[in-house]
Amino acid sequence: MSAANDNRPSRWWIAAVPVAIVTMLLANGFRVPVFWYQSGQHREIASGDANEWVSVTEETSDAHGDLTRKYDVRFAGLGGAETAYESRAGEFTLPEGMVARSVKLDFRAEPDQVLKHCAVTLIDDEGREYRVGHVEDDLGAKITVCVPEETPGPSAPIVDAETRGTLPPEEQPRPSEWSASPAIAVPADARFVEVRISFENPDYVRIRLLS
Repeated sequence: MSAANDNRPSRWWIAAVPVAIVTMLLANGFRVPVFWYQSGQHREIASGDANEWVSVTEETSDAHGDLTRKYDVRFAGLGGAETAYESRAGEFTLPEGMVARSVKLDFRAEPDQVLKHCAVTLIDDEGREYRVGHVEDDLGAKITVCVPEETPGPSAPIVDAETRGTLPPEEQPRPSEWSASPAIAVPADARFVEVRISFENPDYVRIRLLS
């Protein structure tokens, strides 16, 4: 009897399975809200009204550690409705009922501030969001949404060997004041109530549009 019992497979793992499942679910349950928070715009760090300057101070980091991003931004208006849209693949005509509206923004910042890879979002009176920028989006410019095309300024160091605030030898410093007009594809009849500017999720700046 004892020999037969010794040869039977151990059953300790049967009792351990429910514990493992609960542990896995708890771990995944923790990761889901963290991923949701980090992958979207959920924390307002500054706000203001259209046609007025909004000062922004944002904590961020690079390969060398923590640092502060500082800039001022002002919403100056929306451009007219165009049916042509410029994407990474080239210019194409938008479907019927859709237009490209340019978001006119003025910026002020020191030339050494890293301001590439921003996202600009229009929000209409039904809460729908229309965005250009950030690497996860399918359309639109990825690097120079909020900075001049020819003088975008420095990139964030991604390895210790890179120095903060440096530019390629052929590139001139970014001016301390400039304007940007990224285009966003939107429904032709949409009424917009808010613009958001974001350089890094989950942080964003909210600008209320005048009714």
